[in-house]
Amino acid sequence: MTDMESQGMVNISLTEDKKSIEEEEKEKKHEFDEKQLSEEKRALKEIKEGMEVKPKKIPIGGIQMPGFFTRSKSKEQCKDDDQAEGTELIEQQNDVKEDVSSQTRVKLPNPFKKTKPSDIEEVSVFQKMKKNPDPQTINNQNTQAGLASVETLDEKSNNSTTDGKGAARDEKKEPENDDNDVHWTQRAKTYKIAIGALLSFLILIIIIVTLAMRGKIPIVSPPITNGKFVETITSCGKVEGQMEDSSFAFRGIPYARQPIGELRFKYAQPLNKLGYCWNDTFLAHNATPTCLQILGNGTVTGIEDCLTLDIVTPYIRYDNPLPVIVLIGADSLVGGSPGKMRPSARYARSRDVVFVRPNFRLGALGFLSLDILSQSDYPHTSGNYGLSDILEALRWIQLNIEHFGGDKNSVTLFGHKAGATLVTALSTIPQAKKYFSRAWASSGGANYPQKSRAESEADFKVFLESVGCQDAACLQEIDAEKLVTSVPDTWRKPQPDLPSKDEDPKEKHQWLVVDGNILRENPEEVWSKGSLPVKLVIGSTAHAGSSDKLLLKHTNWTESLVRHHVKESHLGLSAAVTDVRIACPLFAIWTKMQDTAFYMVNQTRGVNELADIESDIDAILGRYEPKTPEQRRYFSAMQGLFYHFVWHDKIEEKQTSKQVIIVDQDALHNSTYSHCAYWMSKNIVPLFAALD
Repeated sequence: MTDMESQGMVNISLTEDKKSIEEEEKEKKHEFDEKQLSEEKRALKEIKEGMEVKPKKIPIGGIQMPGFFTRSKSKEQCKDDDQAEGTELIEQQNDVKEDVSSQTRVKLPNPFKKTKPSDIEEVSVFQKMKKNPDPQTINNQNTQAGLASVETLDEKSNNSTTDGKGAARDEKKEPENDDNDVHWTQRAKTYKIAIGALLSFLILIIIIVTLAMRGKIPIVSPPITNGKFVETITSCGKVEGQMEDSSFAFRGIPYARQPIGELRFKYAQPLNKLGYCWNDTFLAHNATPTCLQILGNGTVTGIEDCLTLDIVTPYIRYDNPLPVIVLIGADSLVGGSPGKMRPSARYARSRDVVFVRPNFRLGALGFLSLDILSQSDYPHTSGNYGLSDILEALRWIQLNIEHFGGDKNSVTLFGHKAGATLVTALSTIPQAKKYFSRAWASSGGANYPQKSRAESEADFKVFLESVGCQDAACLQEIDAEKLVTSVPDTWRKPQPDLPSKDEDPKEKHQWLVVDGNILRENPEEVWSKGSLPVKLVIGSTAHAGSSDKLLLKHTNWTESLVRHHVKESHLGLSAAVTDVRIACPLFAIWTKMQDTAFYMVNQTRGVNELADIESDIDAILGRYEPKTPEQRRYFSAMQGLFYHFVWHDKIEEKQTSKQVIIVDQDALHNSTYSHCAYWMSKNIVPLFAALD
C-alpha cells in the first residue's frame, strides 16, 4: 500500500471517528447542561425558601473529551497517551457526578497552556468546537481539545476570563434570568416591608386628619317644649325646668324627706324609697318658700317643710360637665337666708358653671341641742340639723348633678356671713372631700363651739321653759312657728358695733355644737393640727361691720358725738367695727390654718364710699355696678380670683401655700394684714368677734 493510500485511509478513519466523537460529545454536553440546570433550579428554590446558599469555587477536575488530546510536554507523548486519556475521562466524570450538585456555574481549563494542573482558565460554558477540523492542523497545533472542569462562578460575574497569556476564547454568556429572579425576590420582600410601613403611616395620617376635621362635637341638649320648658331626670323621677335668661332653671326640687312630725329634730333623711318620690314629672318651675326663720327686723317667714333646692345651669348634657357652686347664705343662724346668695342665670352662662342653692333649717329647728332630744334618738346626739341638711343636699348633688350638666367631682361650697361660718365648719369634717372639693367663706363668724355637748345641752334648757315642753314628744308636736319665735333675744345676732363696757364674751350663745357625729371636734383644733381636707379661702371687706342702724343712731354724726361714742366704748379707742368684729377675728383664725388664702376688699362704692359687706358677693355673682374705671378694674379682679379658684383649685396661678391678698383696683399680694396687729396684741381679737 502506497503512502497516499495509507494517508487516505487514515483520513477516512479520522473523519468517521470525528463524527462519532462529536455525537458523543453532544450527548454528554446535553446531559451535563440538564444536570446543571436542575442544580441551579434547586439552589434558587432554597433561596426562595429562606435558606442561605453561598456559591463555592471548588475545582472538580478535568473532563477528558473523547477524540481530543491533552497537550503534554512533548508531541509524541500526546499520541501515545490516547487510551490513558480516555480512562481518566471516565474517572473524572464520576467525580463530576459527585460534586456537581453544589455547583451552579461551569469553569473550563485551558487545554493548550503548558502550565501546572492548578492553572485553570474560567469560562462560562464549553468552548465552541469546529465542525470539520483539518487533520494536519490537529497534528501541528494539538490545540483543539483538552481537559474541562466544572466550577461555580460568583453571582456578580457573568463573563468568562482568560488565562492572562492567550486571547479570550469564544464563549457563550450564561443566561441571567435565574439570578434576576433571586434578586427580584429579595427586593420584593424588602419592598413589601417598606410598602407596608408606608401604608400604615398613611392610614394613621388619614385618621388624625379625619378627627381634626370633625372639630368639637356639638352639644346635644334635651328638646325644649313650648319654647321654654326642658326636662331631665333625677334619682326620684323626671323634673321639668324652664328657660331663664339663656340658661335652664329648676326650682324647688326636693332633696330630702320632709323634716316634720317624727323627723323634726332629726338629721336630714334621704329620698331612698319610691314612696318618698313623685309620680309623672315634677314641675320645678317656681322656687319654694325658705325654711322657717326670723329676719333681722323681727319678721317671721318661711315654712317647716322646706328641704328643696334650686339649680341654674347653662347646659343639660353629659359631655364636658361644668364646675358646681353650692350657695350657702344667711345673715345669722336664726334667719336672713339666702340673702344675696341666689343663683345668677346670666353668670351661669357667661362663666360656664352650675349654681345650686339648697334651703336648710335655721334657729331652734336647725340647731336646738337638748338632752331629751339626744336620748330619744340613736346614736344619742342632737343639734346641727342645719349642717345635716347641707350635707344631704351635697349627697343629692353627687347622685344627680350629672343630669344637669354638672361635674360631681368639682363642687365648690360658697358661703356668706353665717353661711360662711357653716362652710368653714364643714371644711373641717373628715368626710368633707366626699362632698365638695373646695370652699370659699366670705365675712363669716369666728366663734366656734368650745363646750362639750353636755354643757351645750345645759345652756339650751332655758329654751324649754319658754316653750313649756319637758320631753321630746312635746317638742315634735308643738307649733313650728312658736318654736322659732321662742328663741331669746340674746341668742340672736346683734347689729355690729364697738364692744360696750358691760359686754361679756363668755355669755355669748353658740348655736353650733360638737355633737360627736357631724362635728367630732372643735374646728379650731382641726385646722391647728394641719391641712384641711379641702381647699379653703376666707376673707371679708374693709367695712363689713357697717350697718344702717349704726349710721342712723344719730341723724348727724358730729365730732363730739363720735368722741362720746368712742368714750363709752369698752375699747376707749377709735377703731373700725369691722376690724374688731369680723375682719381681724377671721385673720386671727387664718393665721392658725395651713394652705389657705385670706383676702380683704378695700374698693369702695355707693354714696357713703364704703367697702360694704356685700361688695365681694355682688361682684362675684354679677350684681356689682361699676361706675368708675377703678371699680371696673376691681370688678374684673374679684371675678378673676373667685372663678379661677372654682376652675383650678387655687385663687391665682402664682398662689403660694399661704398668702394675704388685698383687693383694691387690683389684687395685690401681701405678707400680712397690718390693721389687725394692735387688736390681736391686746387680745381683743378674736375675743369680741361677732356671734355667727
